[in-house]
Amino acid sequence: MSPLFTKDERGVVEPNSDLVAMALAVIGFVIFISVMAHTYQIYQEKTFIAQHYDDAVSMAGLLRNDPLLTVSRRSELIDASRIESMDAEDINELKSKYAAGYNFSFKIEVPPTYSKVVGASEEMGVSASIPVTIRLNEVEEMPGTLTVKIWEK
Repeated sequence: MSPLFTKDERGVVEPNSDLVAMALAVIGFVIFISVMAHTYQIYQEKTFIAQHYDDAVSMAGLLRNDPLLTVSRRSELIDASRIESMDAEDINELKSKYAAGYNFSFKIEVPPTYSKVVGASEEMGVSASIPVTIRLNEVEEMPGTLTVKIWEK
């Protein structure tokens, strides 16, 4: 080796210049981990929806024929006046009948004339809608939807 090479300090790297490269590597790693965590969370939500959608449809089918919601002599017809007159005891009765593994809320809707939500939650859940016929008054029956939202207890 030549003595010139060991005494020439023009190519020496400053000790603080490695900090920028290290900071960029750490920031990149943190961003990668956060993107992966968000992706996994979305995957879990989509999996929950896929697994429980059929349960929400079944719950809607059960509610569509429940005597608390239907006209007494026509079980396929949901009575809006019964929905309007439901109290906390009726809602608790429905929950005790059907909410074994889930909490639920439902919405009866005839756009744009009628809409009623029974129960509500900010929880993430699964919703399913089925077509129903709704009796609005003694002479008026209209097609509408029954939407059920279920979420874990």
